[in-house]
Amino acid sequence: MQTASELRADLKRFGRQSESGHPQAPMSAPSRRRGWLYAAAGAVVLAAAAAGWLWMRSAGQLAARADWVQLTHFPDSVVQPTLSQDGRMITFIRGPSSLTTSGQVYVKFLPDGGPKQITRDDLLKMSPVFSPDGSQIAYTALDAHNNYDTWVVPVLGGEPRQWLPNASGLVWSDRKHVLFSEIIDKHQGNHMKIVTAEESRAGARDVYVPMPRGAMAHRSYVSPGGKWALVVEMSDRGPFRPCQLVPMDGKSPGRAVGPPDAECWFAAWSPDGKWMYLNSSAGGGFHIWRERFSETGARGGLEQITSGPTEEEGIAMAPDGRSFITAVGLKQSAIWVHDSKGDRQVSLEGAASRAKFTPDGKALLCTVVKNASDYGSELWYAELDTGRTEPLLPNFPIATYLFNKAYDLSPDGRQVVLASPDREGKPRLWLAPIDRRLPPRQIPNVEGDGPMFGPGGEIFFRSREGTYGFAYRVREDGSGLRKAIEHPVIYMDDVSPDGQWLAVYTRPSEDQSAAIVALPLGGGPPVRLFSPGIGKWSPDGKLLLLSPKCGNTYVIPLPARRVLPEMPAGGFQDEREVLRLPGVRVIDSLDVAPGPTPDIYAFMRETVQRNLYRIPVR
Repeated sequence: MQTASELRADLKRFGRQSESGHPQAPMSAPSRRRGWLYAAAGAVVLAAAAAGWLWMRSAGQLAARADWVQLTHFPDSVVQPTLSQDGRMITFIRGPSSLTTSGQVYVKFLPDGGPKQITRDDLLKMSPVFSPDGSQIAYTALDAHNNYDTWVVPVLGGEPRQWLPNASGLVWSDRKHVLFSEIIDKHQGNHMKIVTAEESRAGARDVYVPMPRGAMAHRSYVSPGGKWALVVEMSDRGPFRPCQLVPMDGKSPGRAVGPPDAECWFAAWSPDGKWMYLNSSAGGGFHIWRERFSETGARGGLEQITSGPTEEEGIAMAPDGRSFITAVGLKQSAIWVHDSKGDRQVSLEGAASRAKFTPDGKALLCTVVKNASDYGSELWYAELDTGRTEPLLPNFPIATYLFNKAYDLSPDGRQVVLASPDREGKPRLWLAPIDRRLPPRQIPNVEGDGPMFGPGGEIFFRSREGTYGFAYRVREDGSGLRKAIEHPVIYMDDVSPDGQWLAVYTRPSEDQSAAIVALPLGGGPPVRLFSPGIGKWSPDGKLLLLSPKCGNTYVIPLPARRVLPEMPAGGFQDEREVLRLPGVRVIDSLDVAPGPTPDIYAFMRETVQRNLYRIPVR
């Protein structure tokens, strides 16, 4: 069979023939021995076909869209829904993002109660859940120093308070025990493990430690029997992995479940423990899947429950297992250009980001994602005068890992350097001419990401050495490969126009949390600039742009012949200190590309619209 529809048609035809007792075409009577062989072969073929059909069942069989019931009606976005144990209340965050997000925690009594806001602060948040008695909501808050802590707030209103520091994605495994993520190493981008403990944190023990160092287990979901947990984890390079099924006794690293080679952001269990529900990007969009649970590791019964042009985010399973609640909607992004004529959108299809101007300012490059995943982009070229846009390297995927630099344009504007995954998923560095007169060529014997052009034709990039990532440099022909600086790097941002500094995301020292840091290539201590986010220079070196994670971009004029601004010892601690600098400007976008003059820049404008729906399960 070439498609699932062909298989279904033949299975239905086989069923009709069996019920009627008459095959559609007459067959000569085989011998008894040959008849047995034909029957055995047919059974094997049908069993294999049926197994394949059950393993990847088509969408639309379990949740007809006409039966979905809308529960909220916000004009913007809600994310990360969770139900109380009795199913009478739901909590969620009114915000745009699926990991940590700006916004506030809400609670709503079902089915028709109005949503009530119960937090009022500027902390990034994630994963709100009800306490077992339903009186409180616990949620994760991320502060400016990149600390992930659990806070609690009364359901009926009251002052939120910090409860467990260095504990995120917390859930209750029973009335006295909790399961949460704990940072064990901040050097490599918050290496996170799953820990179980009493509410007081007494008796803490590891359940799951993802590898390699730098991987982050962000969320966990305990099975109804308490013996297993589903884990949502991010790789050390940024993309989310398939969900992991791990034993609660911590004696095994577990195994991947759900659609293979796809990101999994949320999970849930059916109340009887027979099904694992997964929010997966398989097929190019985030939808809900489920797979039959098996202690032995046998795979089977993988079914796609939802489909369509919109996407689903989060899974809150009803206590009776007959429905779940999820956030349904769309996220879109486009590149805009600001100049003397004002703001105008550069017409690009898909989700566009990471713009960069050509040296003459007449065109720009950007990455475009055509499906839900943020880790499989194409590089596009846009002419600003004519409005013409086209892929620069069609069907040539770019490894775009979170904030890490995806590609760079050479100072003369003639070629780009980018990271693209090979067949094993390892990022390799490539050079490609802008005029496309020659095909892309790989820089030999180099594995890494975050590439950018440095002085003298060198390429800077990030690669792993042992358990940490470091900045390396190499010539375009692959020669001269060496470590650029002896300091761990989580991801790469930019190289200063004079080629003497790297802007990276890392820990400046043992006693400081990860932040935007300037590393001097000529020697000397790291300089902390700001909280986690992005740092870059304008091409002429006259501006420094700092973008806190999930915030605005601060454009800072630099003193003559200076690469860094005047700032307090230890860097800027908050945005108010940045705003005191003379001439600083604020742009309402995290993703800003400086143009040929200070008055010209490109930025990403994102729109997110999601609301909660109850989806029945058949």
